[in-house]
Amino acid sequence: MGKHVTRIILIYTGFCFLREMGFRVPLLIRGLPAFPDWQDSAGILLALSGFFIFMLYPISAYVVFSRYFRPRKRKAFLYWFLSFSFIIFIRYGVEELIFPGLFQFRNYNENTSLVYYYVDNVFYACLYSAIGAVYFFVQRDREHQLEAAQLQLAGKQTELSFLRSQINPHFLFNNLNNIYSLVYHQSDQSLNAIAKLSDLLRYMLYDSNEKVPLQKELDYIHKYLELQQMRFGMQAPAHVEIKGEAGNAGIPPLLLIPFVENAFKHGDMKNGNTILIRLHTDEAMIRFTVINTIGQQQKDSGGGIGLENVRRRLELLYPGRHTLQVQKTRDIFEVQLEIPR
Repeated sequence: MGKHVTRIILIYTGFCFLREMGFRVPLLIRGLPAFPDWQDSAGILLALSGFFIFMLYPISAYVVFSRYFRPRKRKAFLYWFLSFSFIIFIRYGVEELIFPGLFQFRNYNENTSLVYYYVDNVFYACLYSAIGAVYFFVQRDREHQLEAAQLQLAGKQTELSFLRSQINPHFLFNNLNNIYSLVYHQSDQSLNAIAKLSDLLRYMLYDSNEKVPLQKELDYIHKYLELQQMRFGMQAPAHVEIKGEAGNAGIPPLLLIPFVENAFKHGDMKNGNTILIRLHTDEAMIRFTVINTIGQQQKDSGGGIGLENVRRRLELLYPGRHTLQVQKTRDIFEVQLEIPR
């Protein structure tokens, strides 16, 4: 609260300065006396007391609203009314009782009643209290906007975590099926495949931060391809084309692999068909393309979560700043992704 009170004091001081300039500059232009006589001690003392007493209006308004407005609005307005009434009586005591007793001068006429004094000061109380009240409501609105933004961000982070958690079992399920096939056929590559899968899981569990170096994601894809080569034999089922330098580019982890997984899962690897994986990078963009021949075999009834998963992650991570194009012909399935570097 201390920093807000300091800001209110600065706003109040600026308001008083502008008010005085608005009153005195026209007098200067007309050649009339614009500044008080520094020999007039009574006028100077009244001005100083008024400055500091009026400062209490915005401060008290902010303190009252900040403490009582949220739980009970009516109580806040009641306490605000009581606070500025109390300040009016403070001013009355200083200027109409203490000053006459000590310095033999007062601000109002000697015959001014307390009721008239109070009513006359309500205008000033409302005017200067408005500074603190407006500041409170502006600050409150900003806090609500910040809370809403934080809740939205927390929701996005939760959804991203959920989407990434979907990738892990999906990936594990597919590759365990492949390793099962190797073990079933008593392939010499079974143990090697398990070791490769262990490396991939280590990346997924321990190396996947909010962003990872692009090169690390590429290494992950290469290890995945090595695992698939064991499945299809020594003949490489994919061709990787990399153009440009990864440099210090960062990328959300496990963003590219679902496209490659999808190509292996639904692609036709017979008759020498090869999956084309192309990565082009420049100073501004990362472009990733996967092209595969469409297989004619029956797909699993569960469909797949890969592409829809990545599509939603992209909407959360790069809203309005990415391009994902999926093109499907009779024989070819192509995915093109562009994201800012």
